[in-house]
Amino acid sequence: MIRAGIIGGLHPAAGHLIRLLIHHPDVELMWVCAPEAEGHLLSSAHRGLIGESYMRFCSQPDMEQADVLFLCHTDDGESTEFMTVNEVPAEMRIIDLSPDFRFEPEEGELPEQWIYALPELNRKPLVRGARKAAIPGGMAAAVLLGLLPMAKNLLLNSPIHASVLVPSNEDMPPAYPVAYLDHDQVDEISHSLRQLQTSFNSPVEMLATAAGWQRGIVATMYFDTPMQLNAIRDIYDEFYEDHSFTFISDSLPDLREVAGSNRCVIYLEKVKSKLVVTTVIDDVYKGSAGAAIHAMNLLFGLQERVGL
Repeated sequence: MIRAGIIGGLHPAAGHLIRLLIHHPDVELMWVCAPEAEGHLLSSAHRGLIGESYMRFCSQPDMEQADVLFLCHTDDGESTEFMTVNEVPAEMRIIDLSPDFRFEPEEGELPEQWIYALPELNRKPLVRGARKAAIPGGMAAAVLLGLLPMAKNLLLNSPIHASVLVPSNEDMPPAYPVAYLDHDQVDEISHSLRQLQTSFNSPVEMLATAAGWQRGIVATMYFDTPMQLNAIRDIYDEFYEDHSFTFISDSLPDLREVAGSNRCVIYLEKVKSKLVVTTVIDDVYKGSAGAAIHAMNLLFGLQERVGL
């Protein structure tokens, strides 16, 4: 049985993780750390746990009582600070949901070997002894899943335009732009595409907009390619044929196709010289907590669909 601990227990991602972990057949959730809520029931902060868990928040992590550590911070630098000031056992697996470790470390930063935990891109490193996994940003994951097969075949050679519809929150009115072309996940996308297509240097222009709904991400990308749609479809089918959560659809999908699941559904369309790729994911699952469980399964050699 895998013993799990959670840091940053009051963050929404922690709540989603808790709901998945308590039903995972190979995991025992040992503790959830949130010093400001010490002694309070998890259900007092996260909906859906009444009658499911009677665990209470703790103030200090117990590293000896965990095999895997989930870092649920959302602000830049919090996970880096935690790793700097806390002594984490070398054999512990760590899964970070913050942006801190999604890129290779720069000179002077922590010399950690973090794997960018998008299984469709890095499944082999995750199952071959990795101990530290950085979960992609939700928007980056949605865009990358629509582009990876083209990058694998060195076919991204023109500017890429991406429109990403994201959930609204209480402080964000519908249809209010929440990110422009300099969003940090654009760099995350470009960096990851170069893992497959080292020559990739085309600009990626992305506009993210609050869509008015509460859950789910829809990404639409378009770019020039001379290839015919049938040949492109073959490339996508081949790339994703052995991946358990990503599927190609014959019709334009909507969020109901992925709600409450770790799936990504992709639709391909050729409009004159441009390939239009639409992807849909559940931001709570494929874009966050579900991706973290998927990464954990791979790190521990479990069947990747367990608990999802």
